[in-house]
Amino acid sequence: MLLPVRLIMNHFWILLHLLFLSAEDIREGQLSMPVILELGIVGIGYAVWTRQTPVLIPGLFLLIFSYFSKEQIGYGDGWLILVLGMWMELHTLLMMFWIGLILSVLSAAWLEKKELPFVPFLTAAYIIGEWIWI
Repeated sequence: MLLPVRLIMNHFWILLHLLFLSAEDIREGQLSMPVILELGIVGIGYAVWTRQTPVLIPGLFLLIFSYFSKEQIGYGDGWLILVLGMWMELHTLLMMFWIGLILSVLSAAWLEKKELPFVPFLTAAYIIGEWIWI
């Protein structure tokens, strides 16, 4: 089944941002808030245009968890999940988060590391969920 061009463009838009933020997370160990803000502002417009209710709870939960866990998962990751909630439905966002979390835990165990950048695993989960399983 062919997907509408608009849906493909949305997936491509999100993927470009995730790839950029992944490279930045690997290189810098933090995320660019202007890039996340831009994705969020455009996402608000997308949510209004499509009459889609933004999914804010997972991102808000991660921001609160980040605060109380002294950034075991960074604020940037929480903001990114919050912003992705403008673009995705709840089940898609949760699936992406959990696949990314499982991939990061398995990689950390394999590499015997305590900390790894999370966004590359989130990006891999997005590719698996939105591009391969379409």
